[in-house]
Amino acid sequence: MHDDKDEIIEIYSGTLWESGMIASLLKDAEINSFIKNSILDSYAYDPIYATAVKVMIVASDYKRAKEVVDIYCNNLKDTPS
Repeated sequence: MHDDKDEIIEIYSGTLWESGMIASLLKDAEINSFIKNSILDSYAYDPIYATAVKVMIVASDYKRAKEVVDIYCNNLKDTPS
């Protein structure tokens, strides 16, 4: 349950594609989130490499959301280039 005064915080910042993946994983984990700055970056010269697209959550979901983000980031490191 969320408190009405629960702060909105950033859990991830990256490209539009990465942020979309994180938001999807959070949704699968039943954690509400939203993407901030996606419109600006979708019109950038090369939106795949545009940064500063943020995934926002409520602070009370931080611990669970951090686990999801950490698993995603660790999987990226383990993927061969």
